[in-house]
Formats: sequence, structure tokens, C-alpha cells
Amino acid sequence: MKRIIFLIGVFFSSQLYALTTEEFIMKMNISTVGAMIDFDAKNDPNNQLGRPNQYLQKASWADTRIDPHDFSEENADEINKLDPAQYKGGTVEKFKNVADLNRRYNYIKNITLSMPVYNQYMYKKGLFLLRLDKEFTPVQAKEYEKELNRLVK
Repeated sequence: MKRIIFLIGVFFSSQLYALTTEEFIMKMNISTVGAMIDFDAKNDPNNQLGRPNQYLQKASWADTRIDPHDFSEENADEINKLDPAQYKGGTVEKFKNVADLNRRYNYIKNITLSMPVYNQYMYKKGLFLLRLDKEFTPVQAKEYEKELNRLVK
């Protein structure tokens, strides 16, 4: 019995530490990521990062297919002044456990059902919640879902 508990613990701890949200974005096979930010507890726009029963990591990115900003190197100063909450693209959040992930997923889903203006694509796998701007086409959103399934084991 102790061996089974130990193996389960190893599985979940490897899931928890195997891939960060920043690495997730960097490893996606999507060439239209224009800029990204890896949030911490001080700059998380929702003030949830690291709080009890919330996500442990969060990163967002802009996708040049839907974000109107110029993300070229020549425009780096202007991009660095942007509020990351203005990025049009996606966010990935990583949780300590599936219960916290499902609670967050259901919370956001309930908001978007009652206020469609906040609608978004959402996919979850393992300990990750992938949230995508509603301006993506369904085909573009599926590209991201495919990457989630490829990267999160």
C-alpha cells in the first residue's frame, strides 16, 4: 500500500514541476506569439496567483493574428510599456491540484455563460488551464488545444 501511495505522489509531483507556464508558451509550435509575460504574485491582474486554492503560475501572450500591436524588435520600447492585460491572445494557468483547476474553470465558465461579452475558449489538461481570446477562429483555437495536448502529459 505504501508503494502505491509513493508512486501516486511521484506522478503528481512530476506533473506539478515538470513544465512551467512560461515553458509551455515557449515550447508551443505556434509562430504567431508576439510577446509574453510570466506573472508573479505582485503583477497578476487578478490578484490570485499563489493565493489559497488558486493557480501557482500564470503566463499570458499576445498572438499577432488577433493583436493589433507591432511586436517587431524596432517597436520594443512601446511594447514594453503596454499593460499585459491589453494583450490579445491567451493565458495559461497552472494549479497545485485538479480540484483547484476545476473550481477556477467552473467559476470562469459561469461568468462567461451569464455575460457573453467575456466569452473565451477554455481547455484543461493535467494541472493546466488554457484560456484563449474569443477573437480566435475555432480553427486557430484548435491549434492551441493541440499544443496543450502535446505538451501536457
